[in-house]
Order: sequence, then C-alpha cells, then structure tokens
Amino acid sequence: MRTSTTRRAWIGGVATATLAPSLAPRLARADTPTTTVLEAQADATIFAEQSGGTGYDNVADGQGGSLWTSIIAAGVVRRALLRFDLAAVPFGAEILQVQLEAFMVRVREPQALALHRVTAAWSEGPANGGDAGVGAPAQAGDCTWSHRRWPDQPWASRGGDYLLSASGSTEVGGWPAPVVWTTTPALVDDVQRWVDDPGSNHGWLMIGTESGTQNASRLASRHHPSPSARPRLRLTWRLPAPDAQVPLPGWAVALLGGAVAAALLRKR
Repeated sequence: MRTSTTRRAWIGGVATATLAPSLAPRLARADTPTTTVLEAQADATIFAEQSGGTGYDNVADGQGGSLWTSIIAAGVVRRALLRFDLAAVPFGAEILQVQLEAFMVRVREPQALALHRVTAAWSEGPANGGDAGVGAPAQAGDCTWSHRRWPDQPWASRGGDYLLSASGSTEVGGWPAPVVWTTTPALVDDVQRWVDDPGSNHGWLMIGTESGTQNASRLASRHHPSPSARPRLRLTWRLPAPDAQVPLPGWAVALLGGAVAAALLRKR
C-alpha cells in the first residue's frame, strides 16, 4: 500500500503542504553546518624578470615541493597558483566560511600575501624547480608567466588572468610557521561561485611584495614531503532545509477551496 509523505493543512486561510513526521528529523539536520577540509588539486609557481623582460617566459615549477612568491636577489618575481577540487561539497550548498591554510618554510621580510581569483583555466604541468626558487625549463602542459598552458595557450595578460581586487590577504613574517587566510565575504563568494558553477573554478593567484629586493617567501606546496605542511582549504557549508510548510500557488488554493465548498454542500 502506497503511503503519502505529505498532508494538507489550512493555516490562516492558506492551503499548505505539510511534511510527514517521518521526514522531519532528516530535514531538521539539513540546516546543520558541515566542515570539509580539502587538499590542493593543483598548484604551481610562475616566474618573471623584475625588469619586465621575457627571459623567464619559458620557466615553470609545477611539481616542486615549494610555492614561491615575491622577489629574489637575482631580480626574479614569483607568483603562486592554487586550485582545489570542490566535488566533496554538494551542489546547492551554501558556503558559510572559507579558510586557506598553508605553511611558511622561509620568508625574507614581513609582507602581505594576497589571494586573487583566477579567471582562466591553467594546468600544473611536469616541471620541477627543486629548492633553488628559480624554476626549471617549461615542458608541455606547464603554466608560466606568459602561458596558462605551455607552449600554445597564453594568458590574456602576462602574469596571469585574475581579478585585481584581492579576495583575501594575510600578513607573514615568522618562519617556519603556519599561515592562515581567514574568511572574508570575497573568499566566500569565490567558493560559492565555484560550487554553483564548477567550470569556473580556476583557483587563486597568490601575490606578495613585488618591489624592492630579496623579500622572497617560500611556502610548502602540495608536493611537499610533509603532508601536514601542504595547503588545505577549510570550508563550512550547509544545505538549505526545505520549509516544513510549503505555500501552494494561488490557482491551487482556489481549486482546493472550490472542492471543499462543493463537498460541504453535498453533505447538507
């Protein structure tokens, strides 16, 4: 025998659909926040001459154990890219908080590290720059300062395609030490956008100080030998709980009202 999971009720003259008691506990839990911690799906460092030259356009680092930012004495600027797979967060989830966690291996001077939402797809690639911080020759599939995918897919703008307004920023100075980008409305908006439209998820570009000399920073990448040092994204989200009382559309209210009136007349 088929059992209905809803029942009708009249509240304040409006017909509603009321959820069966058997569903109430499940829906009550749907609004409970959930925390998910994700490891980076891809990360890489891109390099450029501080003078604006193109000598590092064919240099990459997608497999090394470090992410590099800012400037070294040789006059090389570095930026880091990170992307996280959000498939573990259900479609339709509301993102409440976003926190990026990383580990600073070394930093030359205190500075701010900003996260900018990337607007074009890029690939991590096979190049491994090791510990020198100056990258390695780019191979097919690497991303560089000039190319989001070497050698035939350039960025629209050298240095990466990204929003100029930072989604989040944090101050760094001590090392070795954890680094945390705490939640901001813009970070929440970024991740919400990616959950709603996974095809737009191109991650963040990390930019440090790009003036002066020898202010470089070195963070652990997803390939770092210590798993606890690798970048992580901590998300708090929830699924919207359906209302216990679902108002019926006007035409349905009128139809039900007519049916009830007809039934009452027949009983007289």
